[in-house]
Amino acid sequence: MLKLKWIGQGGYLITLGSKTLCIDPYFSNSVFEVEGLNRLIPAPISPKDLEADMIITTHDHMDHFDEETLKYTNHDKILYAGPKSCMEHFKKIGIKEDKIIALDRNNKINLGETQITAVYADHTEDSIGVIVSYNNTNIYFVGDSLFNEKLLEVKTFEIDIIVVCINGKLGNMNYMEAAKLSKELGVKIGIPTHYGMFAENTEDPKKYEEELNGSGVHYLELEFNKEYDVQE
Repeated sequence: MLKLKWIGQGGYLITLGSKTLCIDPYFSNSVFEVEGLNRLIPAPISPKDLEADMIITTHDHMDHFDEETLKYTNHDKILYAGPKSCMEHFKKIGIKEDKIIALDRNNKINLGETQITAVYADHTEDSIGVIVSYNNTNIYFVGDSLFNEKLLEVKTFEIDIIVVCINGKLGNMNYMEAAKLSKELGVKIGIPTHYGMFAENTEDPKKYEEELNGSGVHYLELEFNKEYDVQE
């Protein structure tokens, strides 16, 4: 069983058999409080109600590493993983060291029967993309990233599904570059992400779909907070 739920911005819940992985949950409005960008959609759930075995934060920007979300999650049951820049933040909000896992570029960790690989992302000094490998399916969560030829190194994983940012602002590739990456990796399914959260930093996902036309990459647009079965 492999299911995917978009929880806003770059955030996802992934059901992997009996395990649940959460990537970059943003359930507060902390970006508004600091930068004046108000969320366009409500948080799907309260942080205390998040049911996950592991949370991965891909970098330390607050719409991906959100202290106001993470400090209210279940620190006793959940494992927390991310690159070096996130380590001190985890400790600062009261997460114990035995619940924290370093996940820097080229590192691999396991969650049940799932292998999780951190890969390069061109955004912050140590930001990561994440490849989730489960039951012969490889999903590539690009994370926040500019387009960079180094991203093509993941081709060795034979990516089935790409989840790629399209907003084209604040250190991220645009929808044309996202489509180029999707096509050059030869993925089966392309899912746009990192839009629809802030009016000042969004994009129309249909533009990404148009760029994929005729490429053989199947476009899949996820409805917010709806679960999709993506297992072949």
